[in-house]
Amino acid sequence: MNLRGALLTGVATVFMSGSALAQTTTPVDPASLPAGAGEQGEPGAGAVAGVPEAVKPEDKKAAADIIVTGTRIVRPNMTSNAPITVIDESFLRERGLARVEDALSQIPQITPMLGLQGNSWTSGRANINLRRLGAGRSLILLNGQRMDNDVGIVPGALIERIDVLTGGASAVYGSDAIAGVVNFILKRRFNGLVLDAEASGIQHHNDNKTMLRIGEAAGYPRPQEHFFGGGNFYASLAAGKDLFDKRINISGFVTYKEAKPVRFSDIDTTLCPLRMNPINPTRFTNDTYACDATEFNPYGYFGVGDNAYTNARDGSRSWRTYDETDITRVPRQDFIQRSDRTINAGGFVAADLFADVTFNGSFLYQHSKQNSQIAVTDAFYTGDVRINCDNPFMSAQQAGILCGTAAGTTALAAPSTFVLWKDNFTQDMAPRTWNWRASGAVSGTVIDSIRFEASYLRTRDIFRNSTTNTYTYDFDQFARSLQVRNVNGVPTCLSKINGTDPNCVPVDAFRTGGLTDQAFSYLTGTGRSWQQNDLTVLMGVLSGTLGDYGIKSPFATNGIGFAVVAEQRNVRSQSRGDGVWSVWTQFDGRARVRELAGEIDIPLIENKPFFHELSVNGGYRISDYTTYDKLVHTWKVESTWAPVEGLRFRGSYNRSLRVPVLERLEGENRYPNTFATDLCAPPRQPTTGGQVAIQRYTFEQCSIGMTRAQYDALTSYAGCNTSGQCPAILINGGNPNLQPERGRSYTAGVVLQPRGVPGFSATVDWYNIAINGAFEWSRWGQAFDQCYNNKIEFWCGIYKRDPQTGQLLEIDARYNNSGETKTQGFDFSLNYNLDPQRLGIAEKAGTFALNFNGTLATKLTRQFAPNTPTWECNGYHGFACGEPSPKWRHVAGINWALPWVKGGLGFTWRYTGSTKVSKLSSDTILRATPRPNNPDTYPLIAKLPAFSYFDFAANVAVNSHLDLRFNVQNLFDKDPPMIGWDEFYSIGQFQNTYSGYYTVRGRTLRVGLTARF
Repeated sequence: MNLRGALLTGVATVFMSGSALAQTTTPVDPASLPAGAGEQGEPGAGAVAGVPEAVKPEDKKAAADIIVTGTRIVRPNMTSNAPITVIDESFLRERGLARVEDALSQIPQITPMLGLQGNSWTSGRANINLRRLGAGRSLILLNGQRMDNDVGIVPGALIERIDVLTGGASAVYGSDAIAGVVNFILKRRFNGLVLDAEASGIQHHNDNKTMLRIGEAAGYPRPQEHFFGGGNFYASLAAGKDLFDKRINISGFVTYKEAKPVRFSDIDTTLCPLRMNPINPTRFTNDTYACDATEFNPYGYFGVGDNAYTNARDGSRSWRTYDETDITRVPRQDFIQRSDRTINAGGFVAADLFADVTFNGSFLYQHSKQNSQIAVTDAFYTGDVRINCDNPFMSAQQAGILCGTAAGTTALAAPSTFVLWKDNFTQDMAPRTWNWRASGAVSGTVIDSIRFEASYLRTRDIFRNSTTNTYTYDFDQFARSLQVRNVNGVPTCLSKINGTDPNCVPVDAFRTGGLTDQAFSYLTGTGRSWQQNDLTVLMGVLSGTLGDYGIKSPFATNGIGFAVVAEQRNVRSQSRGDGVWSVWTQFDGRARVRELAGEIDIPLIENKPFFHELSVNGGYRISDYTTYDKLVHTWKVESTWAPVEGLRFRGSYNRSLRVPVLERLEGENRYPNTFATDLCAPPRQPTTGGQVAIQRYTFEQCSIGMTRAQYDALTSYAGCNTSGQCPAILINGGNPNLQPERGRSYTAGVVLQPRGVPGFSATVDWYNIAINGAFEWSRWGQAFDQCYNNKIEFWCGIYKRDPQTGQLLEIDARYNNSGETKTQGFDFSLNYNLDPQRLGIAEKAGTFALNFNGTLATKLTRQFAPNTPTWECNGYHGFACGEPSPKWRHVAGINWALPWVKGGLGFTWRYTGSTKVSKLSSDTILRATPRPNNPDTYPLIAKLPAFSYFDFAANVAVNSHLDLRFNVQNLFDKDPPMIGWDEFYSIGQFQNTYSGYYTVRGRTLRVGLTARF
């Protein structure tokens, strides 16, 4: 067996016996962790400490400063009754402090994020999505206070831990906590000066023979055999100082991170876009890959009647029969990794004011500049354009083909299709973010064990993106540029002559190269989109325990705990666009909510036979929104029972909600001349015999959505095309009538911490989350079929017709409360800190820590509208299901704290279960219907195999001032499973795989240091 095989086998064998998650060097007993850090040491993702922290918090009032996710009750030994996964700082350090989103993507409860991968006009944010229920249903906190769902503002080097709570938490935190809560806990009180620095790069062996072979056949340049690049650099400087006999602590930090771009052409697996069966156009067996999707015809395409033409190759004004051998391919130059420069800065102040009253304040700032570039070959298309027969650009031959005997007159030719391509231009994208948040809180003791806290929070999040050379896909605009007449010897657009479009620039489509730079600038342009979200929160909390007053169960030692919360949140959201993005949603909306909430924790029985602990916890919140007439109510009930010490059963039920603030406030988008199916109107009949006429529906078929008078009035309507597509105004965006979507979540689990096995703990938790009245945008492409064929009233309401003529006027695709989503499964975790010497096995062998975190998903369903089929995507990928929904994911690891030095080694095993293509599902709505010449079996992508990645980490404390670390992700440089396009759909993503789940960038090598002064 070779070294690689032996290492892989050895690591896997260790993992099978119980695996670790966080790579640590100094394992500690979980029971020694601070209260709230994962169920008194309860295992989670990285629930063991790593190397000593570079900057130590100085907590004089530990009980007051400890943040317990999932409750506002302050109790020294408080633990959560809901399952919480705890990610410690060592887990983050070994995956890069610069890319917190990449580390979070490895946790099974979190849907992987793309981070810096890929290009689009929405790129630039890193949103957390729990349980694949959507980022809007995951509430993100920073030290227990709300923040925007974008981890970019969180300084990686200052993270102490991250709590991931499963299930609803609206009774404690308010709206949005349907899928769960992610709470970033930062270090806030420092002494000293510390420097954290990292540098990483991507290394990959370009040896994928299949991709290299088909790339070479398609004319793509061969990448260098060994690639190294895509550097990421990170530096963080933090400092703090106690003043006035430690009564005041002032701390500050600044971080800088930079990422270098990586292009598709640098890596073999993204060398070219894959397509299944492009070779034989008459039979799509989906069993062959070839390069595709960068094809264009430099001579244009012109569909006249049943015939297809193209321009002469020599530049003369003549048409010839369209020739597919003219198709040209060019390498794609998109980015696998965008370039990025980000600055984070901020400060903290903690002060003992008087008696037991303290003040804590913070200010955080983030500015990110990202850049990406796409080498674009764009198509300018218009169907059914009617060219004027005296167009000065046409030759006599072209005019004869297009106009016949009307050539040279002012008549309009019969509708035809024109497509021109523009090659070798780049589209630049420049996403920018500016975020800041300021908070202040005064807290102290009211009396005995009852405390108060009054806090103020203000945040602002600005996101802007600008693009160049952007085609607006305004088919009418392109059509106007083709309708040209001679005015005093100058070719001039008809729309400029009649004043409907004074800026129109003529396009000479009748010779090769006729799309001039001036015309290209008219059809494209620069655009910028801008969005700003502001949040202000005022909150007061009164909490504590009542044991000092004798208010407790007669069978319990501890008194009843409580918290009363009054909160007001003001939200403002604005959006606008200019240039080609002037169609961007324009809105400026505000909302306010005032809330009153309460929690109670009742220890019922303690330290009795079979009842080491029995307690219940409840919460209730009343919310008054300015956008609603009714009060909104949410609540929770939780319980825990420990029959003996070391064994605990827990369960919870939460009623949560998400209030559609943005979905209500944002404005409508209106897109005229959108073509939608409407066979209740008469389709235009083909002008030649080559096409098959589409039949108009009978009144009996259309009666569900229109009257007889409307149907009869449409008989003479001539606005639809031969495919039965009719023009209308498409409306999407905000809907002021949206109601809150409501979720209910159940959890039930067991926590095992046997005292006979020191350092061992394990949990199993079942979760079930259902969302009713879920926000959905209408899939308007399905509306006609669902209304007139399946007779579902909801879909009929999407089509808005003229009351008299019956003509289709609008398609209402705004957000609505039509959806339903459910997910269910089990979470498993295990921690074991093993000292061989304690077991008498070996002396001076160091210590070992094993961690394991896995999720078994048993259900993931989604329904878009009432009385419509439910999609079951658990275990499937592609087409209707999109990204994979594996039934099983886990991350596991083993760490060895070396006996010779203060340092250690660690391995991590990341696993994603297999998924089938959704077209092979037994679900009738998902499975494929075999089409002519296409059996829809998809052998290339029928099943994505189970996938494992292995990571390695090492660190050492050189002395009390310097720590060094080194880690490798994707240790064996494993290629991802390849996903191609099929005949009609893009089943994969822009990187020939699902790059959130599978690594396309090869092996990542990272070195880092922590220096203390």
